[in-house]
Amino acid sequence: MKAKAFCPGHITGLFQVCEHEDVMTCGSRGAGLSISLGVISEVEVKEGTGKIDIWLNGLKAQAPVTEHAVRSLLGDRRLDVKVHNELQMPLAQGFGTSAAGSLSAAWALASLIDLPEGEAYAAAHSAEIVNRTGMGDVSGIMRGGIELRKKPGLPPIGDVQRMNGHMNLVLAIVGPSIPTAEMLGKKEVQEHINAVGERCVDGLMQEPTLDNFFRMSNEFMEGSGLSTPEVRRAVWEAKKWGWASQAMIGNSIFATGPDLTLLREALSAYGETFLCTLDVKGPRLL
Repeated sequence: MKAKAFCPGHITGLFQVCEHEDVMTCGSRGAGLSISLGVISEVEVKEGTGKIDIWLNGLKAQAPVTEHAVRSLLGDRRLDVKVHNELQMPLAQGFGTSAAGSLSAAWALASLIDLPEGEAYAAAHSAEIVNRTGMGDVSGIMRGGIELRKKPGLPPIGDVQRMNGHMNLVLAIVGPSIPTAEMLGKKEVQEHINAVGERCVDGLMQEPTLDNFFRMSNEFMEGSGLSTPEVRRAVWEAKKWGWASQAMIGNSIFATGPDLTLLREALSAYGETFLCTLDVKGPRLL
């Protein structure tokens, strides 16, 4: 049996890590957006011994987040699973590819073994939390569009609201990847991020507008210590043409404005660029 699914990527502009012993309650407060570029997963299932093989862009790979999600859905079923993930954006650059890859694979697998969609979300969220690769991406993708994560955890435990607004985006990669787990594994770094993040999330909750989302994202970028000189230069350039901030946690930025052609041309001097729009549909079978 085979199934194919797509899951949008996700960009976080600001966040506060919220730890909890229950993985469904663990996560982050923050805000971000789901994007039209993500991951396509083709999943094949057959009788076997529970073996899981995963390919990323045609190459067999270790993909612990996707494997964790798939294995949690399989349970004790004696099935062999092959997952072919096609990534439309690079890993470890703040575009939620680990969340999108695990969720698209889980979505396809759930359809094959007759599990509800909620279990696919739970499996992907748990995989992200356990592997420390993203604390709120799955919750954000679940809501779609531009989201404000008021309370941590996967809904309905978490409180995630959609904000008004629509935009087309230019994404730019301006430096080497930044492993999220490595950054969040440093206690002093996380404590500093949380102090700034709490203030910025509270500020956005008081005025949940698109203008203020970018304003608070910029404040978080500057105060959290996560930005690099390359990111700051690219954001400064992009803000000549509209709004921009850092994609957390990556050496990359997301930007929008009235003229995307000029914006993309300006950002192409800083690195590889992509065009995309918001995604409001969430994961779906293809």
